[in-house]
Amino acid sequence: MSKKIAIIGAGPGGLAVAMQLTEQGHDVHIYEKAAEIGGRTSLLKQDGFSFDLGPTALNMPNVLTALFADCNRNIQDYIKLISLDPLYSLYIDDIVFSPSPHQDKTKRAIAQLFPGEEEHYDRFMRDNAKKMIYLLPIWQEPFTSLWSVFRLRTLRALPSLTLGNHLIDELAKYFEDKRLRLAFSFETKFLGMSPWQTPGAFSVIPFSEHYFGVFHIIGGINRLTYAMSEIIQENGGNIHLNQCVQQINIASKNITSLTLENGETVEADYFFLNADYAYAMSHLFSYQKAPTNLKKLSKKKYSCSAFIMYLGLDTTLPLNVHTVIFPSDFRIHMDQIMHKSIIPEELSIHLTYPTAVDKTMAPKDMSTLRILVPVPNNNSNIDWTKESSIMRKLIFKTIEKKLGLNNLESHILTEKIITPYDWENDFHIFKGAIFNLTHQLSQLGPFRPNKMPAIKNMKIVGGAVHPANSLPFILESANIAVRQFNKELM
Repeated sequence: MSKKIAIIGAGPGGLAVAMQLTEQGHDVHIYEKAAEIGGRTSLLKQDGFSFDLGPTALNMPNVLTALFADCNRNIQDYIKLISLDPLYSLYIDDIVFSPSPHQDKTKRAIAQLFPGEEEHYDRFMRDNAKKMIYLLPIWQEPFTSLWSVFRLRTLRALPSLTLGNHLIDELAKYFEDKRLRLAFSFETKFLGMSPWQTPGAFSVIPFSEHYFGVFHIIGGINRLTYAMSEIIQENGGNIHLNQCVQQINIASKNITSLTLENGETVEADYFFLNADYAYAMSHLFSYQKAPTNLKKLSKKKYSCSAFIMYLGLDTTLPLNVHTVIFPSDFRIHMDQIMHKSIIPEELSIHLTYPTAVDKTMAPKDMSTLRILVPVPNNNSNIDWTKESSIMRKLIFKTIEKKLGLNNLESHILTEKIITPYDWENDFHIFKGAIFNLTHQLSQLGPFRPNKMPAIKNMKIVGGAVHPANSLPFILESANIAVRQFNKELM
C-alpha cells in the first residue's frame, strides 16, 4: 500500500531514500530549506565559476552503482565518472607522494620514496581486502540496540576490527616510515578526527581508495545529487526547495505533521530526517520536549570544522585534482584542533582543482580552486570575524612556500569564504562540526543515534547515524532506513 512520505533535507541521504521509495510507488515529498538540492553536497555558483560546496571526491563507487541499479537505472546514463590518476599528491616534509589507482605504479612510487616498504604495501592491501569482506555486512546492519553487536555476522567480524588499536597503530604494523603512515591515514580528517584517535578498523578507507580508486564527476560531485533528483522526479516524487521546516509536531510517539517557516502544515504517514541530527534535535522541537536528551547530546564528541575558500582564477595552475599539504608535526596539529581547540600554528591544507580533468566548472582558460583547512568547531569560541583575514594570509603564505605558487592572490577574480560560524548559522550544522559526530568506539555502531524510541514513524539518515560520515556511508544509512521501513510495512 502506498504511503505518503515526508523527508526533511535534500542531502544525499534523503535523496537516496526518496529514490528507492518512489521506485516502490510511495508518494514522496522532500522539504529543503535551501534554494539548491544536495545539502553539504550542493553546487556553489559565483560569477560564472562552479564549486562543490562540500565533498569533492567519490570513493567506493560500487555503493553508488548499486543504488542506481536497485532503482533500475544505469548510473552512466546520468553522470560521467573520471578515475583520478594520481589519486592525490601528498606534500609530507621533503617528499611528494602521488599514489595511483594502479597498485603496480603505487609500488614503484613507494620503492622510490620509501625503499623496502613496497612489499609492506602488498601486505597492507591483502589484509585489508579480507577486513573489508567482514566489514561490508556490518555497514549494512541497522544496529538499533546494543544486542545488535551479538549478531553472528558481527561476532565473525570482531577479530578483523582491531578494536584495541587506533589507526596510526594499525598502520605501524605495515609501514616503518612515519611519513608513509600519514599518507595512509590523512583521510581521517574527513571523519573529523585524528588518526591517533580513529579506530583501526578504518584502515579500510585508504585501502578502498587504493583498490577502487578516487573519482571526480564531470561538473562536480554535486552532479550526483542532481542525477538522484532526476530519478525521484521521473518516479513522480516531489522536491520542495526554499521550504524550511520550522517545527516537528508529535503526539502519542508519532509525528503528526511538520510546520514550515511559511506557516504551512505538512502531514504524512512516515517521516525521514536528513537534516543535521544534533541541530534538528536542538531546534525543531522548540514547542515541546525533544525526543532525545539534549544535555547528553551536547556532551557527545563532535568533529572538527573547516575554513574553506572558494576561488575563481583568471589562469590555470600546475596541480592535480587533489593536493594535500601536511604540517611538520601532524599529531601536534590535530591535537591543537581536537583537544586544545585553537587554530593550529601550522596548517593542513587540502586543495581541490577540478580544472585538471574537468573544463566545465570555469570559463575558458580559467579555473576553480577550493582550499579546505581543518580547524576547531565552535566549541572553541574562536571569533572568526577577527581570525578570517589572518587565516587567509597564512593559507596563501603556506601554499606559496610548499607549492611554489607565487602571486596566487593576484589571479583571483571571485572569492567566497565559509567559516565554522557560517557552517552553524547559515547551514544549520551543530557547532559547525561539518563531519558530524566523531567515530571513536563509544560513538560507533549501536552508540550512534540510529533509533528514536520516542518517535515511531521516523527514521534518521545521514552522517550522524551508522555506519559513518562520508558519502558512501551516508548512502548505506539510507539503504538501512529503507529496509527497516519496508520491514515495518510487512
